Amino acid sequence: MIIYNSFIIKPFLVFLIGMTLSLTLTASSENDTTVTQNNRNGRISVFLDTGRWFDEDFVRQQIPIVSYVRDKELADVHIIITRHSAGTAGTNYAISLIGRRRFSDMRQELTYWAPASNTSYDTRRGYTNLLKAGLVKYILDTNLADRIIVAYDYDQRTTEMDNGYESEPDPWSSWVFEIYGGGNFSIEEKQRRHSLRAGFYADRVTEEWKIRFRPFFNFNNRTYYTDDATIVSTSHRHGHQAYVVKSITDHWSVGVFSSSLSSTFHNMKFNTELSPAIEYSLFPYIEATRRSITFAYRVGYGYQNYIETTIFAKDEEFLWSQSIEASARFQQPWGNFWAGVSGSHFFHDFSINRAEIFSSISLRVFQGLSLNVRASLDIINDLISISAGDMSIEDILLEQSQQATDYSISGSIGLSYTFGSDFSAAFNPRL
Repeated sequence: MIIYNSFIIKPFLVFLIGMTLSLTLTASSENDTTVTQNNRNGRISVFLDTGRWFDEDFVRQQIPIVSYVRDKELADVHIIITRHSAGTAGTNYAISLIGRRRFSDMRQELTYWAPASNTSYDTRRGYTNLLKAGLVKYILDTNLADRIIVAYDYDQRTTEMDNGYESEPDPWSSWVFEIYGGGNFSIEEKQRRHSLRAGFYADRVTEEWKIRFRPFFNFNNRTYYTDDATIVSTSHRHGHQAYVVKSITDHWSVGVFSSSLSSTFHNMKFNTELSPAIEYSLFPYIEATRRSITFAYRVGYGYQNYIETTIFAKDEEFLWSQSIEASARFQQPWGNFWAGVSGSHFFHDFSINRAEIFSSISLRVFQGLSLNVRASLDIINDLISISAGDMSIEDILLEQSQQATDYSISGSIGLSYTFGSDFSAAFNPRL
């Protein structure tokens, strides 16, 4: 019976694999023919390389004159869009249009600024309009050029101000402020939870300066009822973060960072630290949206006042520390890459230190196949605020206090393969 099954199954598997390869090659040939026919008819093919925040449906609806494909290898124009926050002031969108095939010598770099006052509709309309303008250069080289209609949203005074012909004083001097607060709660028969949070942002971002001041306040309470007892867990985390960064040249910047913290989880009654820093960028900062390699150094001085006596028999102390970090980030047509290494230690005892290696890559192996890998490793020898007392099982399960550890490892890996029609699905908002 086993021999009979093998004689049947093996030819069937060979047949199935052969049919699959045949259908795949046929579909690929038909898709390539479709791409060629669209190019002959004047419709250029476009690949949108963006994040999840990008509204592709809106763009397809607003720019129907091109064909959207599922892979950059099929595209006449590869569009990469990244966004970079400027604090609470707004967000910069960097748009790269990279010509391929007959457009291989045509490349554009565009920037769209979305102030924080924008609605999501304002923002997507803004970068979509810029995409329309950027694609004109490629469509003009097709027989659909006569389908382009140019319209200007032009106000002379506004345009003059935007281009520096006339400057009007800014009463806020580029400062943007945000106040936030809120809370949540949940009530069940055996447990109750409630939390409160509040904070404040003050940001100023210009070509020369980057400034932030942010105080924050967080309070959490959890109550659990059992047959024998009532367990109450109360925690807080208050403090501030602030920095002032000054641009020196296209490659150098300096800054001062300060922070404070009061946290039950970190066994910290009060902590404050001041850290001057300097950074060197291998590439000019203007290229940071696509590629950057930076080296940063900090030296800090801080005061620690602990809630409970630490494992080093300290109730309070003043400490000097230093850290260095090197990181690289690239967003290119072949994919995205980010990696770095950092190290720090306290001056009074070099054995109290920390080292970290981190990396992330999203690589397009070939048409349709992408590899995504993330990994990080922390060697931890600097948890100076750990309490000397034993932790109760309740504290461990409720994560009331930080636990001692020598290392931390995390990672992920995944593959994705896309095949089928070369052209993306049409926009369809129906049910």
